[in-house]
Amino acid sequence: MRRGARIAVIGLALGLLSGFSGCSWPGARRTSLKDALSPERAERVQAIGERAQAAVDAGDLELAERELRQLVALSPRSPEGYQRLGRVLMLVGRADDAKVNFERALTLDPDYVGALIGLGEIEAARGDAESAIKRFEAAVEIEPRDATAQLALGRELEALGRTDKALAAYFRALENDPFSIEASRRVASMQLARNDADQALARLDQTVEMAPGDAEVLLLRGRAHLALRQVPQAVADLRAASLRLPERPDIHFFLALALDAASRPDDALKSAEQALKLAPDFADARNLTQRLRR
Repeated sequence: MRRGARIAVIGLALGLLSGFSGCSWPGARRTSLKDALSPERAERVQAIGERAQAAVDAGDLELAERELRQLVALSPRSPEGYQRLGRVLMLVGRADDAKVNFERALTLDPDYVGALIGLGEIEAARGDAESAIKRFEAAVEIEPRDATAQLALGRELEALGRTDKALAAYFRALENDPFSIEASRRVASMQLARNDADQALARLDQTVEMAPGDAEVLLLRGRAHLALRQVPQAVADLRAASLRLPERPDIHFFLALALDAASRPDDALKSAEQALKLAPDFADARNLTQRLRR
């Protein structure tokens, strides 16, 4: 569970970075990067911000960091610049440096939601769950309609096994952002864990319409179909997910279960063996492989 939560953190960081263009990404508050700057300097800051966004879009985080360091040098009173730099530093694995920048953003604006979330994510990754939750709850209190804060809170609550509260946080995220793919995935996953396959499938059908190529959504919908004994649909979804994420042993395992239910033992065995090859300690895949070999 903790590993899943950490993967989700990376997903969140990427999501926040995708909003870098201009000053309207999640968590932005009050001030603009151009506030209190001369027109000439404001123009330079805008140009640097756009170059940083282009670098992020291209996956060149080293260049993005250089650009953002120029940005905070030109606009040292802007919490947004430090928050953006902190996000990039998180993605390159420099949590200590990221923490410094988030703290600088909060010094300039104690209610800066994006920086609160960033610090909470760092604390969560370091095992300080209660402190992380306090950060996320503070972010939610400041911006109750910020779906990003609700998602961060839900992830950490789920990682701690507080599933009822986590589910409530995810639903609040969806109230504020009905098109949040991650929130829909998390709700559906928890519904599946609670044996509410009908509810999960209804949600996942809608989510697939919004993100038809999302392998995680296809995996979950395939599992929901399988739980409801809708075998052909399960095979189709799980096969599509396995093609998109071929290195995921859990997908091959569920595909093997679906193929076995479809009375295709040879194909099921191949998928089970692939799952075991990718994860030699995967006990369920080993047991399934042994059964199919008999």
